[in-house]
Amino acid sequence: MKGELIMLHIGQCGVQAGHTFWEQLTYEHGIHPDGFNQLSNLDNESKVEPISFFHLTGDERYVPRSIFIDSEPSTTDEVQNGLFRSLFNPCSFIHGKEEAANNYARGRFILGAQIMEPIVERVRKEVEATDMCQGFVVNHSTGGGTGSGVTVRVMEHLSDTFNKAANVQIPIYPSEYLSTAVVDPYNALLHSGFNIPYSNLVVMLDNHAIMQLLSRHLQIEKPTFLFLNRMFSQISSCLFCGFHFNADPTCGSLEELATNLVPFPQLHFTFVRYAPIVGLRRNGFHSTVNPAQDLTRAVLDPNYSTLTADKASRGKMIACCLAFRGASAGCQRGLAQVISETKRTGRLNFVDWCPTGVKVRIHAVPPLRPVPESGIAETPANVILIGNGAGVAVKELSVILMQFERLYEKRCFVHWYVGEGMEEGEFDEAADLLKDISDKYANADESGI
Repeated sequence: MKGELIMLHIGQCGVQAGHTFWEQLTYEHGIHPDGFNQLSNLDNESKVEPISFFHLTGDERYVPRSIFIDSEPSTTDEVQNGLFRSLFNPCSFIHGKEEAANNYARGRFILGAQIMEPIVERVRKEVEATDMCQGFVVNHSTGGGTGSGVTVRVMEHLSDTFNKAANVQIPIYPSEYLSTAVVDPYNALLHSGFNIPYSNLVVMLDNHAIMQLLSRHLQIEKPTFLFLNRMFSQISSCLFCGFHFNADPTCGSLEELATNLVPFPQLHFTFVRYAPIVGLRRNGFHSTVNPAQDLTRAVLDPNYSTLTADKASRGKMIACCLAFRGASAGCQRGLAQVISETKRTGRLNFVDWCPTGVKVRIHAVPPLRPVPESGIAETPANVILIGNGAGVAVKELSVILMQFERLYEKRCFVHWYVGEGMEEGEFDEAADLLKDISDKYANADESGI
């Protein structure tokens, strides 16, 4: 038993992505929308109680260890009134009465204060319901007011109250090519700067990169946010495979994952690549030689990345983790050869002071039945790469700072933030914090830490 994980889904993006994540997990484990398990038609390997992610009640019903948080009720109401309304604990939904209006300051200082008490109480009860809570996983956007502002307030509480638990975030960052509001750069900068002390690991994604994956590999011309959320859910399921299939002895813990990827506390900004991505209309992924070798070669291609900055960066890698799912007993054969080959050719280029930063995890449980409506075909194996890349982090942080400076140069929209309890100097403070992190990553890339 490795301990339980508690999922927090914050803001409209977080709640909607969380809904599809639990849809994916219940589908994989044969759990019906009412929470009862129907595993009779699944292989014995998959008959593993996913107790890291679910409570098991006295009547053998599975209840997600989750908390859905939003500043207004419309998005949480959709989940509570949807197909999975009987799956979740009704007390797991917390919302305010008005929206954050894409304003970090309003989310953190006004609405966050109004809903913080029920959040604290719900988190306490979820932790008390565990035998050994190993950490929290928080998914949200950094562009919205709730996703950016309320999340910082929640992360501060988790860090202060449960300082021995790992805090992992999976934020959706605004892309320079795709944005939902003109003030997204303000929110992303303020969140990223002031949240630095509270997170152990940040796994960055952006919608534009995921849309490109769907268009390129699944031939979906105009992906909707539902397709994006289901792709996110497939990736998250692979990322946490070893946790929700507790029989896997190679999984480790959230803390171990962070330990292998984060060399210094502030340098915790990572990215993800996922392969294979096969559409339902195509013949699935088949390996003629060795699945681990072929998957490794695929996932080392930046075109499989979920972060736009990864595709534009040529910097060095600090550390990375390759997590294979569905690997057979002989899958490790030749894996070291492929990694050495990619290092030699420069496709996997590590900083000089950390030359052997590859951790490999192999999960025997194969990928199980993506949700049919996702458009993703079932494959016998897949792999996810979680990387801490100096060049990638510098590129992503530089984009945030550049977009911020375009607005802030003319002090556009600043009055909306000052009117919600912020001081104008906090913009400069957050920018300085991000510039400092970017400089530290740049020094790491130049082998000068």
